[in-house]
Amino acid sequence: MNDENDTQNEKEDKNKKSSKESSINGSSSDRLGTTQKAVCQQIVKTVWTHEPWLYFKVILKSNEEMGDYIALHGLVPQNELPLRLRSRIPENEIWIRENVYADHERRKSILAHEYAELDLMITYGITYKEAHEKAEFFEHLYYPLEPNLH
Repeated sequence: MNDENDTQNEKEDKNKKSSKESSINGSSSDRLGTTQKAVCQQIVKTVWTHEPWLYFKVILKSNEEMGDYIALHGLVPQNELPLRLRSRIPENEIWIRENVYADHERRKSILAHEYAELDLMITYGITYKEAHEKAEFFEHLYYPLEPNLH
């Protein structure tokens, strides 16, 4: 019985060593990609330690201040924002236009979109554009646009 356990332990040790060696002997591009991914994941973990829907503040902003935007959050890439809004939105806030917030149904839809977008970016580390597309799908799935009753 001990011989079988020893043999099994030796096999596991060999597998661990071979996997370590293959990762050490891997190409520099493999190591670089892995290193970059690890650094990105670490940054996300150190910045975001809690689920976003529990800790984000929703801040009402005037139509003039928001311009064409309905809602924004601190993880929108700066190059996607007009100069007057760059580096102004804290990472723990969602800014929403007053008139949108006043409409209960529209507010639910927009905030569901923003929360889904943030969750995808934080939890899965995907880009803003990918998260935005998926969040739009989520938003329209759960909060479909009502048909015009004219």
